[in-house]
Amino acid sequence: MRTRNACLTLCLVLASAPIGLAEDHVVWQEAESMEHTGTWSNDPQHIDIMGSVYLLATGLGKPVEDAVTRVTIPADGTYTLWVRCRDWLPSHSPGRFGVRVNGAASSVTFGQADHDEWGWVRGGAFKLKKGAAELRLCDMTGWWGRCDAIVLATGRFKPADDAKRLAQQRLRYGGVSPDVVEMGAYDLVVVGGGPAGMGAAIAAARHGIKVALVQDRPVLGGNSSSEIEIPPMGYIGNPPDKRNITGITAELFPPQGWNNSADSKKMEGIIRAEKNISLFLNTRAVAVEMQDKTTIGSVIALNVHTGQRLRFTAPLFADTTGHGWIGYYAGAEYRMGQEARAEFGESLAPIEAGERTMGNSLYKAVFATRAEPVPFACPEWAYQWTRSADFEPLGSHVRTKQIVRPENFDRPSRGKGRNPGNDLNGYVHHAWWVEYGGTKNTIEDAEHIRDELFRISLGLWNYAKNHNPATREKNRRRELVWLNYAPGVRESRRLVGDYIMTQKDYDDRIVHDDTVAFTDWGPDVHHPEGFWVKGNDCIHVYQGRRTSIPYRTLYSKNIGNVFMAGRCHSATHIAFGGTRVMRPCCAMGQAVGTAAAIATRHKTTPRGVYQKHIKTLQDKLVADGCRLMSKDGGMREPPTALVRDSDR
Repeated sequence: MRTRNACLTLCLVLASAPIGLAEDHVVWQEAESMEHTGTWSNDPQHIDIMGSVYLLATGLGKPVEDAVTRVTIPADGTYTLWVRCRDWLPSHSPGRFGVRVNGAASSVTFGQADHDEWGWVRGGAFKLKKGAAELRLCDMTGWWGRCDAIVLATGRFKPADDAKRLAQQRLRYGGVSPDVVEMGAYDLVVVGGGPAGMGAAIAAARHGIKVALVQDRPVLGGNSSSEIEIPPMGYIGNPPDKRNITGITAELFPPQGWNNSADSKKMEGIIRAEKNISLFLNTRAVAVEMQDKTTIGSVIALNVHTGQRLRFTAPLFADTTGHGWIGYYAGAEYRMGQEARAEFGESLAPIEAGERTMGNSLYKAVFATRAEPVPFACPEWAYQWTRSADFEPLGSHVRTKQIVRPENFDRPSRGKGRNPGNDLNGYVHHAWWVEYGGTKNTIEDAEHIRDELFRISLGLWNYAKNHNPATREKNRRRELVWLNYAPGVRESRRLVGDYIMTQKDYDDRIVHDDTVAFTDWGPDVHHPEGFWVKGNDCIHVYQGRRTSIPYRTLYSKNIGNVFMAGRCHSATHIAFGGTRVMRPCCAMGQAVGTAAAIATRHKTTPRGVYQKHIKTLQDKLVADGCRLMSKDGGMREPPTALVRDSDR
């Protein structure tokens, strides 16, 4: 398990010294900032690891439309073409593409290499005249080729591979803006537009404070967005007093159900209707500026299309990024991975601490039914299953109902892959168990994890489409037309607060004096092997056992003006398994936003709200439609008019 203080200031912020020779002419074009990006997809998910937004060819085997732009050549001369790209599977090089300069094609095919790391590839020399020139990015395969930037340079100039030098070059040559636009002062900056972030922003705004909501995707909702499409859950099991989470969750989400997805357009409409919220979509927070060692002064963000840098200043910040990026940049204490059993006395934890987590899933796929049969030629680099026997046996995946850690969670347990049975889609669409990455690092290895999920998903569709006798005839006219490239993430960093939730909170049903939310989900911890696991695939216990979430888990232990809510709140690996689903995350966010308004009014800190204003916070939450657990074993109920019938 990783547990430490960490501080990362992205090179984009620190870069200063220019790199390159004075006599060189350099034309720097970020792929995502091209005038027309065609049908390439803008992918900012991995900027903190590989340094940039990039374009991704999401054509599912059909080349995507060219990306094209005009650049200005500063002087006549011979220019060397450089392209920063990655071969995501060097054994087969699926994502190949070409580049044309003023209509002349480079002789180099990009996206093929003997390694799978990002790097610059020399694309040949072009004689160019001063003035306008066209750059064109030409996908060849539709199989997730990726391009970060295109450079034309004279002389001895070569783009840097070193992260800091590369960031300096981006600044000097316009890959990102050298200036930082001041976005004005806010009372609260919320970073992350998932359930927790939306809950925080709405609650704070309705209590009268000025909020910036910063979201790196084009839509709101996080895992519950129309982009990822995981149904927003909160309640499970059958206790006699079933009552779901209420408050802002009931406005944002449909009644709970495995087939009831949330609508990002509806959620965005709710956000935009709040006059105190300024919404910034397609805006990625990349660093913080510290006022002192324990106080964030501002967040630096990047427009993922234009490269414009932005500064958001406030006395209070809410980290609802899921990965805990804002706390991480600021040096907040955090945990990642599994705690040892003895540390908190958790019987479901491993004897020894470890770095394994739950994995990610590509949850959304889209199919179309055509008038005539549609073939699917599965690429050889996808996983190949042609018989039911190629998978683990049907019914072999079980889960414990006892409060005991299964043996296969702590020994090698990789099998042949989970059998999809006779599902028409091969469970490519809406299958939580098509999961991968728990044995890797879900932050540092995120791109590699996503790419492996591509290979698994195509293999499952190939089985359902071409090989499974029970489904292939029904699939003759069906075509896979979209496979999402933004995974649903279950687990990564958990920031540490004044209290860390543990299994004991579930065992003993502790109702904290500072309770501000609850979960009925129970610890739901997936095996790190995910799709590949053999045997027990999940610990999911205490289903329906209502458990208190205390306010002290929602602000940083060592960074004084940072709230956190959602997946990065303060909990152990085991306890987090029961708080990570979307309705509890939204309830945490509502508590944070309400607390931020109280802190603003009383000129205090997140911890100050706990010390002096916790009853006020709880009373406001109930008045605003939230249910809270009470010490007598009952519930504090909000006004009846604020509770939707489906949540009673």
